[in-house]
Amino acid sequence: MHRSIAAAAAVVALTATLTACHGSDGDGDKAGTTKKGTHSSAAAEPGGEKSPEAAPSQASSTTGKLGDTLSLVGIVGLGETTAPTAEVTLNKFVDNAKAQGPYFDPANGNRLVAAEFTIVNTGTVTYSDAPYTPPTVVDTTGTAHNGKPGDPTVGESLSITMTLSPGERATGWVIFDVPKSAKIASVTWQMDRTGLDAERIGTWTL
Repeated sequence: MHRSIAAAAAVVALTATLTACHGSDGDGDKAGTTKKGTHSSAAAEPGGEKSPEAAPSQASSTTGKLGDTLSLVGIVGLGETTAPTAEVTLNKFVDNAKAQGPYFDPANGNRLVAAEFTIVNTGTVTYSDAPYTPPTVVDTTGTAHNGKPGDPTVGESLSITMTLSPGERATGWVIFDVPKSAKIASVTWQMDRTGLDAERIGTWTL
């Protein structure tokens, strides 16, 4: 996706904040962009964390359950003739997460939830996104809650500037600020999110 100079400056500022706040309590796998390697989900842990109960499915359509890999398509960028494509897996979900630093604590009356994703660029063009922009968590009332920058204590978040060349992958967490009373029913990921395009939204039912 092509961004303005102002957006780039905001990313630099956020990156500096995250670098100052980074830390780890030793839980979860570290995340980042790598050219090769595999991912395996850990068993369920305290704190509302959910892991797949059965073997995850192979890449499928745009709907699935926790642990499934969905095949998604972005939009054609300026100067390009092909849209980016990716296989996105929802590895884990934590219903009552905690942030590594106070800057990312939830607002009063809210709580944090967190989702761990693996994104693999399966296309022929670069896929670039701010990782907290494509995903949402949707509660039982149908309200979608956007992701935000920050690391949960269960692991490291996706890089704030995710750029994947063809064949590259990234694994990491995204946190969401939701009302304490909200019951999360599903998690979504929309590549190159601009408006609501149901055909490009991957949805995992929890």
